[in-house]
Amino acid sequence: MPKPKKKRQPDLSRALNAVRRMVRGLRSAAEAVERELSVSAAQLFVLRELGQVPNQSVKDLAMVTMTTHSTVSQVVGQLITKGFVTRTPDLSDGRRAVLRLTRPGANLVKRSRRVIQTDLIDGFDILRKSERRALANGLEKWLDASGLSRVPSRMLFLTSRSSTSAGRAPGRSPDAVKARERESVGATR
Repeated sequence: MPKPKKKRQPDLSRALNAVRRMVRGLRSAAEAVERELSVSAAQLFVLRELGQVPNQSVKDLAMVTMTTHSTVSQVVGQLITKGFVTRTPDLSDGRRAVLRLTRPGANLVKRSRRVIQTDLIDGFDILRKSERRALANGLEKWLDASGLSRVPSRMLFLTSRSSTSAGRAPGRSPDAVKARERESVGATR
């Protein structure tokens, strides 16, 4: 059995403890948002961004939230369904749709606390440019060495895609359809 490398242990311990604190803080913040406001932390992040700069497109929000178009589109769809956001044609470019908070959406943003994503972004911005680059590079290398580099990066606290948010009728998700097909095949045997 190989001897543990004593030099790396303090750094490894510090790194793992930092990740644990971050995950714990993120989870705690997400649970508080859901408990207090009945929206996910991802939804609140998008609502707050729209509250600061209205009339953004999904593409604009994807850039601001540093996520993909499809991820933001999913969150926006959930917010439209809940009545917190409207999507209307842009008056200056009819090909583009813009998003705005509804009155209930604006009221929810007013009642909300600062989102943890903003704290993380602001904290990262405080670091020197060389520290930001080293941290980003180090995290990417660590994930790659750990076999996690291909795990998709999605918006923090994005709730799993439900069949209704995917534009399907309830019970019409591919998994639900396959399950019913298996049940009916089993029943006919």
